[in-house]
Amino acid sequence: MLALVLAGGCDGEPAVPEDAGVAQDAGPSPSFPVDFERSYVEMRDCRHSHEHELRYIRVLASPSALAPYAALSADEPYPVGATLVKLEYDDELCAALIEYTSLEKLEPGANPVGGDWLWQRVSPEREVTSSGAPWTCVNCHTYHCAPPYGHDLTCAEEL
Repeated sequence: MLALVLAGGCDGEPAVPEDAGVAQDAGPSPSFPVDFERSYVEMRDCRHSHEHELRYIRVLASPSALAPYAALSADEPYPVGATLVKLEYDDELCAALIEYTSLEKLEPGANPVGGDWLWQRVSPEREVTSSGAPWTCVNCHTYHCAPPYGHDLTCAEEL
């Protein structure tokens, strides 16, 4: 009987699957660190949003995004790597996190369709569910985040 079990891996086929022990590509990583809430600054506190599926939101900015987000002006451009994270909640206390939406400023020409931003939707478990330049996001930000309400596809106040 033991010979039959051992022979299962001797016919030219490996007894262990080829991908056993090999890390599988889990897709893109979130554009913001796990501990982002320790170093990012809250720029918009918990509030109801007419956008993002009428959820409650908070917006945090990386240190390099603070001044540009506060200014929303061509005079204060976002540097490469500046990141904004919108935390989306199901409740008015902003306690029941649904997902994150993030924007990371890229090198000029890296994502022209998305305004040279990397757009991501990320689950609470940090699984990237959408990445790139989703048309619905770019379209909305193009119209609703134009001066005087915003700059470079970012906006800080509800219309």
